[in-house]
Order: sequence, then C-alpha cells, then structure tokens
Amino acid sequence: MSPLLAIEDLSVSFTGGGVLNRLINPFPLPAFNVIDSVTLSMLPRETLGLVGESGSGKTTLARTILGLVRAAAGRIAFEGRDIRTQADFRAMRRRSAMMFQDPVASLSPRLRIGMLLTEPQVIQGVLIPDRRAAARALLALVGLPASFVDRFPHELSGGQARRVGVARALAMKPHLLLADEPTAGLDVSVQGDVLNLIGELKRELGFAAMIVTHNLAMIRHVSDRLAIMYLGRLVETGPTQDVFSSPMHPYTATLIQSEPIPDPRRRSQNPAVSGEIPSVFRRPSGCEFHTRCPIAQERCRAEPPAYRQISAGRMVRCHFPLETGGQEPRNQPKGKLP
Repeated sequence: MSPLLAIEDLSVSFTGGGVLNRLINPFPLPAFNVIDSVTLSMLPRETLGLVGESGSGKTTLARTILGLVRAAAGRIAFEGRDIRTQADFRAMRRRSAMMFQDPVASLSPRLRIGMLLTEPQVIQGVLIPDRRAAARALLALVGLPASFVDRFPHELSGGQARRVGVARALAMKPHLLLADEPTAGLDVSVQGDVLNLIGELKRELGFAAMIVTHNLAMIRHVSDRLAIMYLGRLVETGPTQDVFSSPMHPYTATLIQSEPIPDPRRRSQNPAVSGEIPSVFRRPSGCEFHTRCPIAQERCRAEPPAYRQISAGRMVRCHFPLETGGQEPRNQPKGKLP
C-alpha cells in the first residue's frame, strides 16, 4: 500500500535571538535546527502517535507538514505528490486539517459556532447552499445539538469546544487529521469521550490521524504505530504494542516506566526521565540523549548514532538498542534502567 504521507530528511531551522534581536543586530545569530533529518511515513486510515516531552519538536513537525512552518530542507509528499509546489500544496490543504491544542483559543470569539464550522468550506471556495444546515449537520456528526449554531465559543465547556474543533477539522472531509494534544485540559471522563469520538469518526469517514501527545497512557489505546521524538529527532518508531512491550531506545523505555500507576506501592519505582531536555541551540555531542541516559557509554558521548532498522517495522536511533522490555542493552553490561 502506498503511503498517504511520506517525509524524508525533513529539517526546520530557526534563528536565535527573536525578531527584535534580528532587527537591531547587524550580525545575526546563526540558525539552528529544531527539527533535524526526520524521516517518517503514514498509511491511509492509520493512526500514528507522535510522542515526546514538551520541547521535543512534536507540534513543530505537525505544523510543518501543513505548511504553517517552513521547512529548511527535506521532502514532504502527500498522496504521492511533493507539496513544495503551490498547486500540490493547495490540494493538500483541502484534504488535511489540524486540531489545535487549545480548543477555545483556536476559535474566533467574534463568530458564532455555525459560522466557524462552515468557514473552512468558504475559504476553500466550496459552494454551500445553506450554511446553517451544513453547520447543523457537522454538529450532529460530533454529538452536539443543532441549537449550538448560535452560540459563541465562550459559551462552551472544554469538552464541547473540543467537539466543535473536531467538527470544524472534518468540515472538508480530510484524508489526514493532525490532532495536537486533543485531550489537553480536559477531565479524564471527557478525554475518553473525545478519543472515542475521534476513533468512531475515523472508522466512519476513513481518514488517517496523527495524534501529537505526551500522554502515553492515552496513545497506547488509540494508535497503530508510535513515533518517539527527542530534541527534534525521531529516536524510535514501531507498532504501538511492540514499542510498549519491548522498547528499543532508553528514552522510550524510561518514558514508559515513568507513566503514573494507580498503585501507591509502585509509584516510587517509576521515576521520570532524569534531568532537563537540552536546548536545540546547544545540542550535546554524540548521542543527544547521553546527558540523561542511565546506560550511556563513551561511544554515546562522541559518536552520533544512525537511525536504523532493527526488525520489521522497528527503527531506532541508538548505538546499543535495548533487547526486551528495557532490561539490557546489546553487547554491553547490564543497564541501569529501573
């Protein structure tokens, strides 16, 4: 099956110092990569979980796919066409959509819900004989009453605003949905409702979904594959159940082990990743995770690891990938992972 989305060696560069610094400084600071050499693909109807800590580059990657952030290098192909050309990019934007992290702030406070829901169709030049009827149909799709067409965003609860965001994203019947932290700020019960809604609509409408999150407990139950990011690079990809049962990268293993467990006797056995994520402006030498890795060796500090295939469907960026369950690195003394 041909991939719906294919990303090859994608890099995104920012310049340090901010806009004001660049305006007043005659010697601009050098650019640095916030996304570095990312290669990733998605199949039609697939759900991909893009996972990592805050600052790992997940949202920047999603925004770059939709053209909201400009790529410095690399290739993005959507449905077999390179979207760097203007014509293909416009076609891609008609068949893709993004749900932003803040469901209320992403909606204009000046427009009623009915206008917000049909706005994507108007922008794309789609003829709508009756905007109110189209808005009511979208509200019904996400389980909201038709009367919501006359409400303003501030009159919605967090869960209702998220459902409106889902409806707005699906207004153009996209082939690809990018959801940035779709459960952020919601109660646990509402999180489940939103995830179930996205899953039901995905099966009904047949779109693929990339879900950006740091919530491993949530993504485990909704994704087909996982892509783990650290400091703007992918460090591991693979089928979700395989990654959870036998993580290959120490970063992945520690993230999984640090997930909260509803058992007071086991909480102390699951520490979070030690230390802080480094700055992309001053990347560590060698493997960038070596400053926080509990099993780092001298080679890790000096030599950057290649992103390579370990087994069918499993890719990892590590000199000494873990064998099973985060227990022991290959060809090395026993690791110190908890």
